[in-house]
Amino acid sequence: MMNYQDIKSYAEKYAVPIMRTETSKLIADFAKENNPQNILEIGTAIGYSGIIMLENSNANLVTIEHNKEYIKQAKKNFKTRALTNRVKVIDGDCLVVLANMVCDEKYKNHFDIIFLDGPKAQYEKMFEMILILLKSGGTLIVDDVLFHQNLNQENKVSRRFKTIVSRLEKFIEKCKNCPEFIEFDIKNIEDGVIFAKKRIK
Repeated sequence: MMNYQDIKSYAEKYAVPIMRTETSKLIADFAKENNPQNILEIGTAIGYSGIIMLENSNANLVTIEHNKEYIKQAKKNFKTRALTNRVKVIDGDCLVVLANMVCDEKYKNHFDIIFLDGPKAQYEKMFEMILILLKSGGTLIVDDVLFHQNLNQENKVSRRFKTIVSRLEKFIEKCKNCPEFIEFDIKNIEDGVIFAKKRIK
């Protein structure tokens, strides 16, 4: 893996949430092994996770972000690492953008990987749209699903996080019981990562 220290330093300085170290290695290895052609990322932040996936595959990336400062920095980071020609950054609310993509035939059953690391309280609302966009045999990857290890620890969850944790639990159950997925696994590293593989039709 290449040195990403500049991006990490920026994230730390400006309190930007990015993937943690072990999760980054896991995603990099998955991209190398599977060499996806098309990736959808929901939650660009400053481009760290997108860069990791791009630099470990030959993929093209569509990535969605609503924070304009994050977008500005992400575009700088993509440019610095000579990845601009493989990235489409969409500025907008993820639910609105996904709804538009679902209506566009070219995006249906299109993405080999969908990497979900956006607003966690909205995951359940995105679920059906994600299934439409995810290619047969493709993989949904969801970061931070244990939400700082708060899941299954109801008595320890602070009041401000209870709604998010409750919605994440429902989302996880939906993924786990979805007949469209032939494989489902939660990697219990750092804040937890889901890998769910879609059935080949």
